[in-house]
Amino acid sequence: MSGGGLPAAGSQQPVRPTSEINMRRFASPIAVIVLSLFAITPVWGQDVNVSGKWETTNETPRGTMTSTFVLEQEGSALTGSMETPRGAIELDGTVQGHTISFTIVRSGRGGRSFEMTYTGTVDGDTITGTMSTPRGEQPWTAKRVEGT
Repeated sequence: MSGGGLPAAGSQQPVRPTSEINMRRFASPIAVIVLSLFAITPVWGQDVNVSGKWETTNETPRGTMTSTFVLEQEGSALTGSMETPRGAIELDGTVQGHTISFTIVRSGRGGRSFEMTYTGTVDGDTITGTMSTPRGEQPWTAKRVEGT
């Protein structure tokens, strides 16, 4: 046998190196996996619409807190409010694909204000993510209120 995949003397067919044979054996399964990923991509590539009312829960040092967000989405722009016992607090943010991010500014004690930034992933009628405040981060979950 000659080196480099050349035909052996007197042979009609070229001799393939072992690496070429191994590549052919694994090429089919790899192609199936890659094509499957392309088939899934359009589903995740579609933008979601988060407009509506969402009931949220997040864990804080004071225990589980619940609130209601009313979200309005136009394209990737997100506006709305967080409903609280003291009234509505405006929010602004964005939606990119299945990722949502928005910030609200709350009034603290002594007239001081602080930002709360919510980031998360939308999966159907559920959003899960992280809420960041000056005191740290906590997980949060939101469920779309039926019919909104």
